[in-house]
Amino acid sequence: MKCSEPSAQAPRKSRPRKTRREWPLAPPRRSSEVLYAEVPRNQIALYRFLLEGYDNLAVMSVVDRYRAVIKLRFLPDAEKNLRGLLHAQGARIIDLPARSAS
Repeated sequence: MKCSEPSAQAPRKSRPRKTRREWPLAPPRRSSEVLYAEVPRNQIALYRFLLEGYDNLAVMSVVDRYRAVIKLRFLPDAEKNLRGLLHAQGARIIDLPARSAS
């Protein structure tokens, strides 16, 4: 083969087209659950770090920084994993009294 001769390349194969899904995606959930827990005061930052590390298992906010009470908002599907994580880390889940309809 000389430099002036064109090289014989095989024609490119076309990629198969991606097909659309035949079923529609489920709509996102619009409701979340709330859980309150009391954690060791010096470990509040650790809990936030763990929740973010577990692919944002829950959204955490501090309710009482002196008692170290945190509020966790999460999807109902994640409750079992969240309770397991809290139990493993030594958190105490707080059960609030049910609100009465006035």
